[in-house]
Amino acid sequence: MTFSLNDYLAELAPLINLDCGSLHKPGIAQVAELMAAKYQAMGGWHIKQVDCGVAGPGLEIRNQPDAAHIDVMLIGHMDTVFPVGTAAARPMTTDGERAYGPGVSDMKSGLLNIVYALRTLPPAVRDRLSLCVCMNPDEEIG
Repeated sequence: MTFSLNDYLAELAPLINLDCGSLHKPGIAQVAELMAAKYQAMGGWHIKQVDCGVAGPGLEIRNQPDAAHIDVMLIGHMDTVFPVGTAAARPMTTDGERAYGPGVSDMKSGLLNIVYALRTLPPAVRDRLSLCVCMNPDEEIG
């Protein structure tokens, strides 16, 4: 798989251009839907949405959901510190060297980087290891 920065940025933009501040359940639910769709498209991943109460949904994504242990756990959060309206006021932009927007580096690109890493993981390695990706909705406050 060849990396394309343009493709990466196009995939990142929808995550940046939505409001998902802590406790903004509709936005966090949208992030969860976008992320779940990426794993579903890859195939071989079991996606479990976890009700985290007032914070919104969390995601537990595993390749071996019945495994007694987890070999590798990757963790990220779906919320930002930005209030509703920030995404419209400051949508994702780039200047040729950097990308800007609410949550662009913490944590939206981190969530997408996990996807990119797992997309390129050789199937033999993925099948040998019990992998879990956890995405929580309230890291910024919880």
